[in-house]
Amino acid sequence: MADIVRDYECCAIYKGDLEAEKLDEYVSAIRDLISTRGGEIVRVDRWNKRFLAYPIKRYTEAFYVIYRWHSSPELLGDLNYQLRYNDNVLRYMVFDYTEKERKRRKRLGHGKAKTA
Repeated sequence: MADIVRDYECCAIYKGDLEAEKLDEYVSAIRDLISTRGGEIVRVDRWNKRFLAYPIKRYTEAFYVIYRWHSSPELLGDLNYQLRYNDNVLRYMVFDYTEKERKRRKRLGHGKAKTA
């Protein structure tokens, strides 16, 4: 059976007191995990330090990192483990971007051929 390849997006919020080199290590570790498990990185966006809307684990500032990639769903278990047990990650969320895009296209009417 052929592997199902989907588009995923992950938003990870890292502690605001991290050194730049440490944050680079964590970002490259996630990139390497995705690449070695057969995924293809589309882009990684690193935002500067931002104020949080509310404190998370007593932190009021944090770094946001957005990962976009293509992979099979089996990768998500390892990614979840890597992010959940990293003490420097305050929160993270993984989105199935394939489903999000499909719903957006359907809502905008791009999913069907229009009849005159």
